[in-house]
Amino acid sequence: MLTEYHLPPESPLEANARATVIRLPRRDLPHCDWMASLEIQELRSWHVPRVEISVITNDRPNSLRRLLQSLSSSRYFGDRPNVRINIEQDADYDTLELVDHWSWEHGSVFVTRRVIHAGLLPAVVESWYPHSNHSYGLILEDDVEVSPLFYGWLKMNLLRYRYGENQNRSAQMFGISLYQPKVIETRQEGRAFFNPRTVFASNDITDYTTPYLSQIPCSWGAVYFPEHWHDFHSYLNVRLSEAFFGIDAVVVPDARSNRWSKSWKKYFIELAYLRGYVMVYPNYDNFVSLSTNHLEIGSHVKDAPRESYVQKREMFRVPLMGLEGTTRLVDLPHGALPAFDDLPVLDLFGQLSSLETLILLGKMRRSEMVLSCEPSSENRIRPDFRGLLCVPRTE
Repeated sequence: MLTEYHLPPESPLEANARATVIRLPRRDLPHCDWMASLEIQELRSWHVPRVEISVITNDRPNSLRRLLQSLSSSRYFGDRPNVRINIEQDADYDTLELVDHWSWEHGSVFVTRRVIHAGLLPAVVESWYPHSNHSYGLILEDDVEVSPLFYGWLKMNLLRYRYGENQNRSAQMFGISLYQPKVIETRQEGRAFFNPRTVFASNDITDYTTPYLSQIPCSWGAVYFPEHWHDFHSYLNVRLSEAFFGIDAVVVPDARSNRWSKSWKKYFIELAYLRGYVMVYPNYDNFVSLSTNHLEIGSHVKDAPRESYVQKREMFRVPLMGLEGTTRLVDLPHGALPAFDDLPVLDLFGQLSSLETLILLGKMRRSEMVLSCEPSSENRIRPDFRGLLCVPRTE
């Protein structure tokens, strides 16, 4: 059963043209308190963003089943997101059977399967492509599990930072993470435990419970924005062609990610560094998150002695926010997402910085690598990294 929530029009004369109707399933009503934190302008855009869920899988049917069950059990507050399941060429029989028999009541399901094995990098990069400026891609590998409230977190952030008063200021934001990391992996010396609250408290940030911005792209449950994903594709076209520098070139100084030769994340980190891009991250108590990673054996997790594997897995697995738990979506500073300008900014190494500093560092690095041709192209509505190079546009 649906409950209708009618937003008041700006004036009686605009009642027909401006009224926004939000239809909420009755079972979602106990979990929609976060909606009250949004401004009227943001709520009016409720039906504008379209989240598309892309699932990437190969031969882990038990992992895939857990992910699909968590998606089916989640709350979508009346929205109907479509799901695309991307299957590798050598997927096993159980995985194919599971996909064939899975039903999705919230929208449409599309299935694609490769005919030639490609690996994780193209599997992720080609799993989703935006068809409009209001198209958003949620990318999920099959060893991820989502919280039943993950969609509320995404929707709340999309409406606040993409459709609210701060939408022009937040052009550097490339996505929304569901996952709250407790480890930094990009430092040259290796993995290090990380707690943003400790960083904020030591830098005199009054409310250390605030969400924050980070240059690190999340691969364990995150939504990516259309113009930045376009930019990522154009960057990969240039980067993998080796037209300007070799595939082994160091783009980000002193980053451990330079050694991730088969990772799509390595290249997004490069783009984020060169552009000064950032992603918003949750910062709930005890690392409670909207997704978690079970770190199961696969492309980037190799078989290892059980003791060391369990230790590593516990470094990355975090608790999920539940429907009845003590942590809620509105456990935020003053009960709402902060204005974009009030979000702390962390660099690729988990150190406090600023957007202005990150943008300047990126420009300096592009200059050092002779990656500059048309600086004005950075103001395009649809960024295209080829515009920063002397690469002719074909479209």
